[in-house]
Amino acid sequence: MKLTSFKTAAWYYPRSVFATLGLFWLVIEPIIGLTGKSIDLTYWQLFGWSAVFGIIWLIFDGLWFSGFLKQSIEIKSNGFDTRIVIKFGDIFQEEGWQAIAVNDFFDSIVDDRFVSSKSLHGILLQKYWAGNTDDWSRQVDEQLTATECSSEKRNGGKQSRYRIGTTVAVEQAGNRFLCVALSHTDISNQEAKASSSDLHQAVRGLLRKARSVCGDEPLSIPLMGSGLSRVGIKNNILVDLILTAIFEETKNNKVTSEIRIVLPKEKASEINLASLQKDWS
Repeated sequence: MKLTSFKTAAWYYPRSVFATLGLFWLVIEPIIGLTGKSIDLTYWQLFGWSAVFGIIWLIFDGLWFSGFLKQSIEIKSNGFDTRIVIKFGDIFQEEGWQAIAVNDFFDSIVDDRFVSSKSLHGILLQKYWAGNTDDWSRQVDEQLTATECSSEKRNGGKQSRYRIGTTVAVEQAGNRFLCVALSHTDISNQEAKASSSDLHQAVRGLLRKARSVCGDEPLSIPLMGSGLSRVGIKNNILVDLILTAIFEETKNNKVTSEIRIVLPKEKASEINLASLQKDWS
């Protein structure tokens, strides 16, 4: 069991023990009342058996009922033939194309001012273009040459602002990424923000680009809007918004054979995959 799952299980275990204890008592009390016979079982023995069977209940509850132990699910629909998977993991470990949200300037300076080193945008540049962000910018600029934009006067960073949902495909050493503009940048302090409508527009723009480049290979989308883009919505609702955009765009025309929503492992206690599967299947 992974550490995150272990912590979650440890949190739910006491509830499982008391649920099992209550079930035992629900069985024992009628037996005593109806037969008049006593049961030679001490409190500590009863609690001990409850602790043991509580583990079994914890597993059943975590995998099939509450769903807090689920690590991945598949959303199925009769409306299209795309496989949609929601899982906890590392977006950079997924095969195929990986989506990364960026700001509306497609900035490349990772200095915690223009691009945060803690954002997926910053991690992407540091992990794959360390010391060579000019190559990333070159690929981006080449694809945006004919794309409509507005010119902004900024003290540093790039000067061209693009519409939310604008997406470019970049590659480095066999790794392929779709970088999509999600956040509006305040040029007075370089702070990036987005709204729920921005998220919807960004995912739709991402999928339209993916349709032309993925070639039926898997597309992995992170939990966009949960970090420094500051959408300000609970994580489980963000997943719903991303799924809504995927369903709408996929019904228009197939994007690719498999789309994955890859959630941060540390969000496992906040997002119930069993509930998502029930709501969307």
